This record gives sequence, structure tokens and C-alpha cells, in this order.
Amino acid sequence: MKKIILLSMVLICSVAAVSAQQKFNWHKNCVVAHRGAWKEKGLPQNSIASWREAVRLGVRGSECDVHITADDSLIVFHNLTHHGLVLKDSKYAELMKYPLKNGERIPTFREYLTEVVKQNRTKLIVDVKTMISDEYSLRLSKEIVRVINEMGAMEWCEFLGSNIKALQYLQETTGKRVQYLGKWREEIPDMHPDQVFANGFKAVDYQNIFYFAHPEWIKTFKKSKIYLNAWTINKDEDMDWFIKHKFDAITTDYPAKLLQKLNYQNR
Repeated sequence: MKKIILLSMVLICSVAAVSAQQKFNWHKNCVVAHRGAWKEKGLPQNSIASWREAVRLGVRGSECDVHITADDSLIVFHNLTHHGLVLKDSKYAELMKYPLKNGERIPTFREYLTEVVKQNRTKLIVDVKTMISDEYSLRLSKEIVRVINEMGAMEWCEFLGSNIKALQYLQETTGKRVQYLGKWREEIPDMHPDQVFANGFKAVDYQNIFYFAHPEWIKTFKKSKIYLNAWTINKDEDMDWFIKHKFDAITTDYPAKLLQKLNYQNR
């Protein structure tokens, strides 16, 4: 146990030392890699390898999904289950028994942040997986903020999610960009611009179908200087549509293709 605590302290101190020396030069393109740059090279989603590929490509940001396990470990993974194990009800040691397809284990959030702070050009977009309850969502958000602060990694991070209370907490606590997701495939009143303004959000990240159904929302959001992101934009014609409408960010499983469309040079 003493060795584990010592190693954790060394890791935190090392990350803090790196962050203190960084000079940031964030990429200016609008591309966000969805769960890392995984699809074009057949890498596991949310893996360290997919993060590294996103950085290599030179995207503006790379999104990851964060959960909390039964033993309070923060992990980076998308689905609610892994090999039949429910993440929130399982201990991290149980989940480690089933590696990702490239041999990596499911990364802890600390391990992921350790990779993130090695560079200074690509932001980490943290998706707070808040699909259970307000209580769970707030608990998860608070733990995410605690770990980011301990690692000295807040400058690298932005946030998104669907639980309003959790997002309001993140916006008030971190001072970083927090994007409201709304609901997958189902329009809800909270997604309307008026309600977004009432909730105090300054950024939205809606699924493409909602922008197609409500192009008038785009003008309304832009007039109020709301940061606009869209997901998951994979078809050529959809990429062209969101480029034409000058979105601040476009989240895609094909970041290399979108960068090529934008004729963006990694510099």
C-alpha cells in the first residue's frame, strides 16, 4: 500500500512539474476526435492509443468518456458495461481482467491525464457520463474536478454532458467551457435556445439531427455567442453542411478526413 501511495505522489508531482513548464499553442481547427482518433486506424475507442493518434493528427480537441467504478476509480470508457460487468457496480481490478483489443487495459482517468499533459496543442473534452441520476452525476463531476486539480491538468480540459445540475456545477467550479448535450435522438424542452440561456449555458453540442430540424437555432445561438459543436459528423455531406455553417467544433469518428476537407496543416 505504501508503494502505491508513493507512486501516486510521484505521478502527481511529475504531472504538476510538466504543466508548470507548458506554453500552450492550441490548434485552431474545428475538429474534435470522437472518443479519440480510433476508427480510421482500427484502434480501441477511448484508448491511450486513440488519444495519441488524435494528437498526432493535430485536432483541436479529443473527446473521452469518464465513469466511476464501485471502488471509486475514474475510468475512461464509453459503454455502461464491459464483458457483462456493469461499470458502476464493478471494481477496477475486475474490469482490468478484460483488456482492450490492442492489449491495453481500460485506462484510468489519471493515466489518461498523464498522457494529455505531455503536449500543449490538443484539448481534452471530458464527457461526464451522467445517465443515472442527479446524485450520481454530481458525485462523478466532483470527483473528475478533484482528480484534474490534483493532476494540475485543468488548463487542458473542457467538459460536456447531459445532466443540467452537473454541468452547472462544472461551469461554476472550473471556469472552463462546458457544453450541453441535450438528449440523444429525442428533443426535449431544455434544448431550446431560450432554455439554454435560462440555464446559463454558453456552449452546446447537439446531435446533427437537431440542427437539421432547427436551422433557426444556429442563428439564435450565434447571435448570443453560444459556442456550437455537433456530433457525430461522419458523412461527407454532413461535414460540408457544418463547415458551411461555420461551427466552432465538429465532432467526428473520421478526424483525418475532416482535417483534409478543411485543408488544415498540422503546425
